[in-house]
Amino acid sequence: MSLQTEHQYYETQEEGRLSVQSGHLLKLAQDATPTGRFALANAVANFFENNEMDSVERHLIVEIMMKLIHRTELDLREALAERLSVIESVPAEVMIFLANDEISVARPVLERSPVLNDVDLIYIIASKDAAHWQAIAQREQLSPIVVRRLVDTGDINVAAQVLKNERVTLHKSTVSRLVRASLTSEELQAPLLRRPEVDAHMAAELYTCVSSVLRREISQRFKISPMVLEGALDTLVSELCGEAQGQQRVTREMSALAKRFSERGEITPVMMTKALRRGQMSFFIALLAARLSLAPEFVEHLLKKEANKSFAMACRAVGMMKSEFASIYLLSQTLRTGGKTVDQGELTTALKHYDRIRDADVQRITKEWSRHAGA
Repeated sequence: MSLQTEHQYYETQEEGRLSVQSGHLLKLAQDATPTGRFALANAVANFFENNEMDSVERHLIVEIMMKLIHRTELDLREALAERLSVIESVPAEVMIFLANDEISVARPVLERSPVLNDVDLIYIIASKDAAHWQAIAQREQLSPIVVRRLVDTGDINVAAQVLKNERVTLHKSTVSRLVRASLTSEELQAPLLRRPEVDAHMAAELYTCVSSVLRREISQRFKISPMVLEGALDTLVSELCGEAQGQQRVTREMSALAKRFSERGEITPVMMTKALRRGQMSFFIALLAARLSLAPEFVEHLLKKEANKSFAMACRAVGMMKSEFASIYLLSQTLRTGGKTVDQGELTTALKHYDRIRDADVQRITKEWSRHAGA
């Protein structure tokens, strides 16, 4: 059915105001000039701003509008979306269609339209990509559940946009998820720290993974005891290891956290021993890999192949004393033997390997290992 035929059809269905105005919209839709496009966008906006519709009128005008939008070109859809995005009385069907259009059309609707509700926004987050998510993140009003869904996309630019939006309130659980995201995305750390929702407990979580500069800022703003900081670190590492689904799988978050410690010179035999005592094999591998500037996968392979020699060399390379090496060797038996108990003979052999290593050997071997540098 052509636009002109539709025009005639709808004029025969209703007398009076609706038939005149719908006919006017259809007539404007046939004008493809920039002036005509602008006039149509204005006419549609004025119609929704100034008209009170009963159910029959609403049904008819929505049907007309949907047919028009389906057939119009991109520039007109953009103009319509811009004008309709601030009007509360636009039928939801129209705004949902525009919100799911190309981002140049959808952006003003997603950023401003009061017609879209949480269900609409959550559906768009689930079905669209980052450009649509970022537009939603700029809305003046966002419920906690929508904010959570945005953060759950894992898109760093979306997370940054959420943090930048001072008009929304972040739930405590969302802040915790953003702390986790900041492990692998340092650009989130400063804006996250400066959010008003961050309290001393959350600041303690951030303290474990931020730069020295931000640590000083945290120390100045919050009175956090060393015990609280240690507890926050223990909780974070336990969560990371629990999510690793296996004792030896090193995740990106673990590697990022270990890298932060390495950059600050904080990876010590005591820290590695503590990880092993708690059964956190994956975090131990992450720490050793970060300390050696090697990929975790290579370190794990290294410690399983010719375990005594390679393990001793790795420990010497990070400056462990003989007693520290012995303790860590015993605690890491699961990594090398799958749980088999280490007897005194094995430990004696390992210590002999340790004693035979010279500084020149360390330099030569670590140079060879450098081909397997971590990211």
